[in-house]
Amino acid sequence: MDTIVLVLVLAVTVEALVEYGKLLGQAALSRDYQGLAVMAAALVVAVLLCFATGADFYVALGVQFAYPWVGVLLTGVFASRGANFVSDLIGRLQTVKSD
Repeated sequence: MDTIVLVLVLAVTVEALVEYGKLLGQAALSRDYQGLAVMAAALVVAVLLCFATGADFYVALGVQFAYPWVGVLLTGVFASRGANFVSDLIGRLQTVKSD
């Protein structure tokens, strides 16, 4: 994979993770324990499902991590955010890959 495309894909990933962390942090700081519990449950279920099925959209984009489980874990994190989030992320990553 071209180095520039790899850096762009990783930049999109970092942005998505920071946004997710911000949402979790806001829920914790505002003491929205129900919202925090729902997000945590979605995260755990999605990550477990991705590991159980081997789902890894980074492989589909041609990104190979030194540790293959990283792609599966990140896919689970993004899947926990829901279909719209994942669809938007995949669209952004595919746009980066095609550039």
